[in-house]
Parts: sequence; structure tokens; C-alpha cells
Amino acid sequence: MSIEITSRENPLVKWVVSLQKSGSKRRQEGVFAAEGPVVLREALATRAAVDKIFVTDGAFLENAVIPKETEVYKVSPPVMEKLSQVKTSQGVVFTCHMPKNGVLRGPKIMALENLSDPGNMGTIIRTAEAFGINTLALVGSCVDVFSPKVVRAAMGAVLRVNICSLTLDELEEGVKSLGLPLYGAALRDDAVGIKDVPLSSSAVMIGNEASGLSAAALDKCVKNVIIPISGIQSLNAAVASAIFMYEMSRR
Repeated sequence: MSIEITSRENPLVKWVVSLQKSGSKRRQEGVFAAEGPVVLREALATRAAVDKIFVTDGAFLENAVIPKETEVYKVSPPVMEKLSQVKTSQGVVFTCHMPKNGVLRGPKIMALENLSDPGNMGTIIRTAEAFGINTLALVGSCVDVFSPKVVRAAMGAVLRVNICSLTLDELEEGVKSLGLPLYGAALRDDAVGIKDVPLSSSAVMIGNEASGLSAAALDKCVKNVIIPISGIQSLNAAVASAIFMYEMSRR
């Protein structure tokens, strides 16, 4: 350990807290904060640009290959309590440089418009990796994928999935240039069942948890697709996304 931090008022501690609280600060610095030994191991295995590591016990880093440029700090329990975003800290918090905005690639694209729930976003990112989705496209005012709650829910997948933020028009143009159809997940009179459309080479767009896809988004979709269900009106956005991504990978 090169430096020990015992004060909760240390400038580095305040900096990490500011990254956790502010999306604009993260974007300005190009750095985000995450926590937990599992997420740290995933980041190191991915060879992500881990910047600083804060631990209460050096045992957390046993057998870990730490890049020479990464700064490691041992912190007191009160400092870790301030750094941690969860009720019971796992004793590891770290900062990491954000990967660059991805590039729209096919043939399997999952698009999200105005998705607002961090848990849903993190689950979708993790599921996209599991099913080999080529691009996760974020349209409109989606929750920040580098917010602490999203990063925790994604379990490190945020560093490996090709995530592309773009406008609705850019999504439409990009999907067309790839020769793919753009489907909208929407309960409308003209919607067809998920088993009645070929999804292995396609882009599927899912909307906000409360309001669904916008009228502008629906206008750009060549067809509306539904998951036939009974007993309830709709599925959770992460569950619906997982079903669509499974169908993309299955066919």
C-alpha cells in the first residue's frame, strides 16, 4: 500500500463521492466509481483503465494483477463507510476511466429509449453480454450507465458490452445502413407476436418503464412486436428485453 487515508475529509475521498453523486462530474472527468471485489476483478480481467483502488484490507487484492499506473490506497473503516454506496460495504471501492462511446454494430441490436431505472439498465447490460448482443443502443434520456447502481447491477458487464449513445434519427439511419429492420416493442392493434418475426438480424427498441416508446420512436419502427402474456398488462422492461435478446440469439 503506498498511502493510507484515515480522514473522511481527504480531497481524494471527496472526489470519489462527487463522482458517485454527479453524472456531469463523471462525464467531465471521464471517470466513474464502482465498488466490490467482484466488480474490481472483472474490471482488471477486462484490462479496463482502473485508476485508483481504495481498500480496507490488502487481502482483497491478493493474487490480483494490478497495473503499475493504478494507485492503491488503504483506508480506515470510517472512510470506507463514506466511500461506499451500499448499507454493508465489501471493503473495496475503485475508480475507472470510462470506455469510449461504442459504434452501432449488427446484426443483433437492442435499443432502449428513455429507460430510467438503474436496476433495469444494469440487468439489461448484463443480459446483453450473456446473449451476445452486438450493440446496446441508448436513445433519449436514459439513466447514466456509469452511475453506481447501474454498475453494481451490471456486475462489470458495463465495461465489456458495446454501448452506444445516439439520437433517434442516428439510430434509424444506422440500422438502415446495416440493412436491418427496426422493431418496436409496443402493445398496439397492428402488433405481431414475437414468434412471428425473424429477430436474429434485427434491432428491437424498448421504451420507458412507465410510458413505453415515444410516438416519434414508433413512427420509425417498421413493425410493432409484442410478447404474448396473460393475467397482466405488461412485463418489466428488463424482463421484456431479456426475452427479446434470447429470441435474437436463439434464431
